[in-house]
Formats: sequence, structure tokens, C-alpha cells
Amino acid sequence: MILLDKNRIERTIKRMSYQILEKAQTQSVCLVGLNERGYSLAQKIKTNLDEALDTSVTLKQLDSHDDSIPEFKSDEVKNSALFMIDDVIFSGQTMFKSIQKISELSGFEKIFVVVLVDRGHRKYPVLAGIVGVDAPTKLNEQVELRLKDDSPYEVVLIEK
Repeated sequence: MILLDKNRIERTIKRMSYQILEKAQTQSVCLVGLNERGYSLAQKIKTNLDEALDTSVTLKQLDSHDDSIPEFKSDEVKNSALFMIDDVIFSGQTMFKSIQKISELSGFEKIFVVVLVDRGHRKYPVLAGIVGVDAPTKLNEQVELRLKDDSPYEVVLIEK
């Protein structure tokens, strides 16, 4: 079942971009996209933010499945808000482990979790501050963001 089509995803990402601006207030914005899908969303958000701001937004990718760690320059961290972006949050494990990988965490003024879809069923103490869509699911269901040409195309609900 399709939860979000391409047009709705684009509208949702635009709304989330404005929410990021509101949360950041006067701070600079640093975006970290998790894995392939979170990074794809972060790229779309960055495009929206770059259009709205006079300065460029910092964008990094973090692969939660390997030991790669995004490194920030001191001017990227000072007076900045960090936004960790993923496609779907379920137990919170991926986000929790990813946040722990960033050594410069204490240098950021604020840290927010941003997700396109929140499924609920949290196991780890992670609260998404900006959510595109709340989609409570059953444990035997899965939510997947599909990409076409590295761009968000649709979000589907799959029964296992």
C-alpha cells in the first residue's frame, strides 16, 4: 500500500524544511543524512534551505553500518544546530547509534532528530523533533522509502 506518493513527499519535505528553519532560529544549520535514504532526504531539505537562507547549509552523510564518521570543521559546529535525518524511525536503534558516532556533539547548540515517517514502537530513548508523517504500524509491517534516481519516490507499507 502506498502511504506517500512523490507529490506528497515533496510537500512534506518542504514543510519539514520550514520546521528546521524555525527550530534553528539564529543558528547555522548542519544536516546529517543517515544511510542512503536519509541522505537523499537531507539533500532535498538542503536544496529548500539553501533557497531560503543567505548562507549554504552543511550536509554530511553517515553510514550507520560501517565505521565511517562525519567530521565537522570548527566553524561548522560553532553556533550551529545539528539535524539528524532519516527516512523511517521505528525502534530508534539506528538513530541512537548514529548520534553516538558524532564526536563533536557537545559543540552544537541544539540537536534534533528529523524523520519522514515515524512508525512508533520505540525501544531506544530517541524522540523525533520533526516528523513528516506519523504512521503507527503493526509489528509485522514495514515502511519503506523507495528511491528513483537517488530521489525519494514513494513510501510504501509492506506486510511481512
